[in-house]
Amino acid sequence: MAPPSKPDVKLVRKRLDEAGVKAHFDALAAEAAAIEIRVKSTAEGPSAEGSVELQAAFHRLVAGELTAVQIRFHQDDHWWCDTVMRVRDDYRLVRMRQS
Repeated sequence: MAPPSKPDVKLVRKRLDEAGVKAHFDALAAEAAAIEIRVKSTAEGPSAEGSVELQAAFHRLVAGELTAVQIRFHQDDHWWCDTVMRVRDDYRLVRMRQS
């Protein structure tokens, strides 16, 4: 009898330092087709800002101007949604595969 197959991981959570966030944003810039970037500047809700460039979002996040950046992109034949949140002195990454 074959062992049961593992289900696809659709949600990943990681804790990152600033260097890890920079490496993550750099990897997305180099390898992914970013289709939408949303920023959150307060706890109340998403910003009403228009389109934001990936590297500009990174710089604003580490400068403390943003509390979160959400990036929806296509990579490795799947659509993904990464949310990077600033939490006190470090960051949280939540990645969800959407298809």
